[in-house]
Amino acid sequence: MSTETSGNAVLPFYILCDESGSMDANGGIDAINSGLPELHAAIAGDPLVSDKCRIGLLTFSDIAEELLPLSNLSDVGAMPGCAAKGLTNYGEAFNLLRVVIQRDIANLKAQGLQVYRPAVFFITDGEPTDDWEANHRALTDKTMNPQAPHIISFGVAGANAAVIGKIGTKAAFIANNGVDPGNALKEILKSLTNTIVNSSSSSTPTLVVPSAPPGTTAVPLDTM
Repeated sequence: MSTETSGNAVLPFYILCDESGSMDANGGIDAINSGLPELHAAIAGDPLVSDKCRIGLLTFSDIAEELLPLSNLSDVGAMPGCAAKGLTNYGEAFNLLRVVIQRDIANLKAQGLQVYRPAVFFITDGEPTDDWEANHRALTDKTMNPQAPHIISFGVAGANAAVIGKIGTKAAFIANNGVDPGNALKEILKSLTNTIVNSSSSSTPTLVVPSAPPGTTAVPLDTM
């Protein structure tokens, strides 16, 4: 990765969405599938933004999957949709993300691009059903993974604020009590879109950390 300025610099973003079964009943999947096309339109419709960022979509339940490989959204006809299924295995998500980021950075560099440290938007509606912390450390500890991404984490419904704070490395947000999960996720997707646009609107892309989306509150990060 590089910190030099260049007309050929890009900032990779990964959207990492919970597809566990509870995301269906609470309206979370519908909210995400409504927000992704709006995100696509905002980014693909702005040549400067789409040139300076790359977007990937990954999901997790019992297993983790890559629904959209890291792409210039101007080359993507439509965003894939999410579907609820299974449990909430965070560790599978962090493992897949580490492998995908390593592959993508190598591919971008092979294209002659300078690559800034990736940013990840982690979205979940519940507590993990696995032992995930070692896998998270392997992803985010720069002594173990020099390509460790920045993570901005979002939790709604049954998510645990303390866990969300452990996952985020740049910022973490939890939906307020009583806020409908679907409505919270709609605001989170808007925040995500604005963050990508604001971070990618100059010749030197720079991650702009969002403030708390409406209906959410920032939670402390678990820093050392």
